[in-house]
Amino acid sequence: MVEKAKPSRMRPEDYAAEESPMRRRVTYVRREIVSKGVGFGSALAIAISFTTHKSIFWAIIHGFFSWLYVLYYALTR
Repeated sequence: MVEKAKPSRMRPEDYAAEESPMRRRVTYVRREIVSKGVGFGSALAIAISFTTHKSIFWAIIHGFFSWLYVLYYALTR
């Protein structure tokens, strides 16, 4: 099995002042890392739902819809 080579990361101070990344045709990729777990919107929706309905089932459903339920709750109360 052939392993893929990882591109080395370059910072602006890694190349000479007269050389730019565009001139060298270097492409930078920005990686976004999503943290694992429940987001703030889901936690807020679950807390509001459980406080209002006293039902774990509805808390799970509202947690799934997270910010939509929070906005609905804010607009209707």
